[in-house]
Amino acid sequence: MARMPMYFAATAALTLAACAPSYQDPPLTYDFGAQLTPVLSWRDDGPAVRIRVPSNGCTTKDSFYPEVTGAANAGWAFDLGLVRVHPDDCRAMLPTGVELSWTKDELGLPDGATLRVINPRNHNFY
Repeated sequence: MARMPMYFAATAALTLAACAPSYQDPPLTYDFGAQLTPVLSWRDDGPAVRIRVPSNGCTTKDSFYPEVTGAANAGWAFDLGLVRVHPDDCRAMLPTGVELSWTKDELGLPDGATLRVINPRNHNFY
């Protein structure tokens, strides 16, 4: 008889744990291989980098976390990975996406730094 209340308590605990929200803040360091957002194109314009990304009409710079890796002692060469942190649930379906721009100062890069975007290319957006 003593096993029944323990069984119900364990079942209730597992049921409540399954219903708990699973949201967590995005990690500060991203696993680039799994989370990089495909981009349509990018170019380094000297003081800024311009990146064209898929958009359904609500994508802004705040939709992404720009992760910069590299160091000055690595020859002033840096890698930039964009991780989408806010989904674009709008329905405009922009066939050419939107172009977003970050200055090298915004990214914390020194003058004269070279930059490459390491996100995969998405050639078949729509």
